[in-house]
Amino acid sequence: MAEPQAVTVCRLTADDWQTYRAIRLAMLEESPMAFGGTHAEAASFDEQLWRQRLADNVVILALVGRSAVGSAMYSEFGMSDLGDCALYGMWVDPGFRGKGVGRALVDAVVAQARAAGKRRVVLHVVTGNDPASHLYERAGFVPTGHTVPFPLDHKVVEVEMELALRDGP
Repeated sequence: MAEPQAVTVCRLTADDWQTYRAIRLAMLEESPMAFGGTHAEAASFDEQLWRQRLADNVVILALVGRSAVGSAMYSEFGMSDLGDCALYGMWVDPGFRGKGVGRALVDAVVAQARAAGKRRVVLHVVTGNDPASHLYERAGFVPTGHTVPFPLDHKVVEVEMELALRDGP
């Protein structure tokens, strides 16, 4: 019986734009209702835009062996409170779900937030995405009581969740 391979995570740089593009397109194709963009839109982005996204944010790639099996993004973009950051674009290849990949990605984003001295990490999860909600709850995230409409379908609701890292501003 083969031993399960360990999950490793690494930060992508602007030079890794093709890797990020490939995984982002895979996630948008596999789970189109989980993200605020479309596959067609992302497929039209040029190299400069992909590089800029990687320069402006921290994109974490999960690997099992040499295979890219998921990613998540740490971002400060759009945060009204300087003590906040967000976890965006969390995705795990369906063949690797339930094997610790998601938790490794969440933990990497939280570690980045702690290193940056952030007060809390905020995320949004589509109502009904119970596996993702449960993953975030196990990692310590709690619903804030706020909801927002899903950008691609305003009949769908996203629940805001947060993880407090420290008290105060």
